[in-house]
Amino acid sequence: LTGVSIFKANATTLRVTGIQQGEASISLFNVLGKQVMSTSFEATASKDIYLPKLATGVYFAQVQTATGKLSKKIILE
Repeated sequence: LTGVSIFKANATTLRVTGIQQGEASISLFNVLGKQVMSTSFEATASKDIYLPKLATGVYFAQVQTATGKLSKKIILE
């Protein structure tokens, strides 16, 4: 997944950009590997994912599409 970005837009929102059209899903894992959130969405140029109330810390976001997977470290403050 080249050209795909996952970043924190604000304290309660992740923004995923660069995904081509189609079905995609995102999962959020804590540092212990436990899945704390998962959702599917229809890909557009930019998609905002609203986060549940999570403790501050380091999380790993994993985006999966038909063409592949991308993981990125996210720090919630």
